[in-house]
Amino acid sequence: MGAPLTGNVSTAPLSSSSPVSPLPNLRAFEEAARQKTDGVIELDGDRLQVLATGATPTQRSVAWVRPQGGADTTSAFVAALGQSFSGGITQAVARELDLAPAAGVPLASRTVSLAIDMARTGRQAMDGVDFLTRLDFSAANRGAGFEAACRNAGVQPSGLSAAQRTHIDAALDSRFAGAAEAGQSPVSAGTAAGWLRQILAELPKD
Repeated sequence: MGAPLTGNVSTAPLSSSSPVSPLPNLRAFEEAARQKTDGVIELDGDRLQVLATGATPTQRSVAWVRPQGGADTTSAFVAALGQSFSGGITQAVARELDLAPAAGVPLASRTVSLAIDMARTGRQAMDGVDFLTRLDFSAANRGAGFEAACRNAGVQPSGLSAAQRTHIDAALDSRFAGAAEAGQSPVSAGTAAGWLRQILAELPKD
């Protein structure tokens, strides 16, 4: 256990908002980090506790640390991060911040906030890489790539219903997301065109 604190440990239990997983989700971690930005977060069963930092009698700043063998808060946080972001982004953030399994050691609020910010920035960057290609092949936007793919597939773009356009874009978005997950971004125009031709060939009729 770390050095004794001069004051009481401030705890604020926060239950998981997920009805499925017994562990807190990413939103629970984010809210816990906001409660005390200079504190540490510990997993206690299926709840998060925000623990205060304190000072030794010589005024050296310390954080409350549980004995080894307790819950692995860091692994629970990385798992929660992976539920909201792609595996590639989650692994990159975990590697950058050295979020290795650490049983019995609480997680700094600042680390939680930084990791979430990094993951969000990474997702925005990945989305931006393929933004113009997505736009070019979007059924709703009727870009040049979409029009060409329709001609090659023998499909009249003007004959597609709103529901069919929505289905096409959703299916295409899923493929772009899969490519990002596998680290295959940016997606080439030829690959996007091939995806679109396949989607058009399997397009359900209204």
